This record gives sequence, C-alpha cells and structure tokens, in this order.
Amino acid sequence: MKFANLMSTGGEWLRGEGPHHQIVISSRVRLARNLKQRAFPGWAKKAERTSVLELIKPRVEELPEMQDSFSELLQDLSALEKQVLVERHLISREHAAKSVGSAVIMNRRQTLSIMINEEDHLRMQSIRSGLQLKSAFKLVDKVDSTLESKLDFAY
Repeated sequence: MKFANLMSTGGEWLRGEGPHHQIVISSRVRLARNLKQRAFPGWAKKAERTSVLELIKPRVEELPEMQDSFSELLQDLSALEKQVLVERHLISREHAAKSVGSAVIMNRRQTLSIMINEEDHLRMQSIRSGLQLKSAFKLVDKVDSTLESKLDFAY
C-alpha cells in the first residue's frame, strides 16, 4: 500500500463509531518486545539496527493481519509523512525522529501498527474506536504470539 492510499482513508479509530464513542474516543493497547542478545535500539550501532530490522520486518509483513499493509523504512518517509503518522497516533514522536534501521508497518484499516527499532526492537499497538480494549488486546496478543514463534524474544 502506498502512503497516498493510506491517507485517503481515515483510520478506523478516527471515525468515532465504536462502542460508547460518546464517552471514549479510542482504546489503545501497546506491547513492546526486544530480541535476545541484541543491543537496544538506542545503544545499537547502525549496522546492528539494520540487522534487527532485516530480521523482523519480513516476519511482520507476512502476518495474515498485515495483508496489503503499508510498510516503509523511516528513512524513506518525508518529514510531513512522519508528522501525519504521529498525528494519527500510528507512530510515536520518538520513532518519527529515527531514520536508518527503523521502520513502520500498519494494516489497511490502521487498527494495527508496528514500529521496528523505536525504543524497543518491536512496538506493536492496536487502536480502536470507542471502548474496545478487549478486541485491541486480542489483536496485539495474537500478533505477539505469532511473532514469538518466529523470533527469539528476550524476557
């Protein structure tokens, strides 16, 4: 999916149609994971961050939840594109400041966003309209469990 396509459709959570949307704007669940025997992104040199990115990115892209996803290296996004993603809560301000060795992958509905090499190797989040914490958690938990079988997470 191209950035223009992503922007032509508002994220599901922006529609304000979820349960109890009059009171709760959105529900977000975020989970962070790191890989064993790898330096944290803030400590890692460019080559290490790139190596982690090359390990994680294809595994995220092949998830069923990421069919027809938006997947981009941060170094290839303009400052304006990064700002739009921050404003839609799809990436953090800290992640927008990153470049080489970092990426973002999100599903078409913009309910699932995964940041690679932010403060952690992997930051997975689901954001839903209204009060939908259980469904947001279920989605992130499912993705986490699948990736856990493909990557060597540190605990």
